[in-house]
Amino acid sequence: MPNFMIMVLANEAEEAQLAPSDTKALLEGHAAYERKLRAASAYVDGERLRPSAEGRRVRVRDGEAEVKAGPFAETALGGYYVVQAASLEAATELARECPMAPGTSLDVRPVMKGQFKPEKASHKGRVFAFAVLGNAPNERAWIDVMDRIDSSSDRAPNERSLGGVRLEAPGRGRRVTSTGGQRAIFDGPFLESKEVIGGVFFMRMTTLDEAVKWAKETAFVKLGAAEIRELWRS
Repeated sequence: MPNFMIMVLANEAEEAQLAPSDTKALLEGHAAYERKLRAASAYVDGERLRPSAEGRRVRVRDGEAEVKAGPFAETALGGYYVVQAASLEAATELARECPMAPGTSLDVRPVMKGQFKPEKASHKGRVFAFAVLGNAPNERAWIDVMDRIDSSSDRAPNERSLGGVRLEAPGRGRRVTSTGGQRAIFDGPFLESKEVIGGVFFMRMTTLDEAVKWAKETAFVKLGAAEIRELWRS
């Protein structure tokens, strides 16, 4: 059965305005959602990311590595679920049930390939997510960029690697939004943002600075960019 990634794209500014009781209810809702996915044998993997203000974005400009501190945009990848489903439609129906804070949307994307190592944040040490970003004027050009990144990327050292995924193009996905308690579904592509996630991989690192140093020395940031975010501890 194919795998799909449900990416939680959060409006962090709006989420920060939630009352403590609402934040607690949201977290409890996600825990209940994960239990429901597991009970349905649909759950493959899932994690929550620390705020984008704590992250870094690495790219190469004019031959020099450029590092920027977050936040980076109005919405940020706040977490994800990888689910098994018979089709994109079935995966989208699973996404409909995912809790959403105000301003949040969900992108449902088929997984092209991946290696899954669940419960990453429960192990000792710090774990960082590296979201691979591509910037292009249209989807065909974006796919070309991601193919070049994929073919030239330096692979994570085995002793540090905790798996990852490459995603199919946005045009093969769906977006779930919520307005006034009503959920709406939109077909991709979603290239309105300057940079679109093409994949996410995970590595153990001792510090954020070490994660940035490793990314600066890899080939893929010459073609796209990497957003580095630590996982929340379980």
